[in-house]
Amino acid sequence: MHVALSPTAIHARAPRALSPLASDTAASPHLERAPIEIVKLSSRDLQWLPALTHLLIDNVHLGATLGFLAPLSRYQALDYWHGVFARLGQHHMLWIACESEGPGRLLGAVQLSLCPLANAHHRGEVQRLMVHSQERSRGVAGQLMSRLECAAATQGRFLLQLETCADSQAEAVFAHLGWQRAGQIPDHCHSAEGQLQTAVLYYKRLPHLV
Repeated sequence: MHVALSPTAIHARAPRALSPLASDTAASPHLERAPIEIVKLSSRDLQWLPALTHLLIDNVHLGATLGFLAPLSRYQALDYWHGVFARLGQHHMLWIACESEGPGRLLGAVQLSLCPLANAHHRGEVQRLMVHSQERSRGVAGQLMSRLECAAATQGRFLLQLETCADSQAEAVFAHLGWQRAGQIPDHCHSAEGQLQTAVLYYKRLPHLV
């Protein structure tokens, strides 16, 4: 999982209808970049599937450990996202970061899974935080996580957990965003290139809002 390190404030205005642009169109470094908007998707927002598919392939092919091995085919990535959209609802949520002006290029995504167990209605799990490789260092990861944490807190989920790879850029991001390291498991999973990696567990306590 590869994400940016510098979080910035979320735009407070309500999400508007956006037209997704395939993320393989690179942002020119010479142009002023548009503000970032965080949008919660529903199962009806299938127009984002092509851009989300490219986002996943981009992350996996750059070494992100997201449950896949490289090379990841477009078919595999699209099949994964169809499964995510089928689960969206009360206990599973998906947010994307996109530019709030122009065609609304996809910049990143993150998911939140709320535990449905009767004795664990106070916690949730962060899943697959991704930022496109051409959009790093814009604060995308910080904005996505801020929106996710706010949504979790408003639903009474004051304990969040996640899993990532030890000594990765993702681990540095979560530590930077105030998450606490709980422990690690050696040889837990294979990297995108096939090598065994150590997984680390993180948690964060949120304010009680309800």
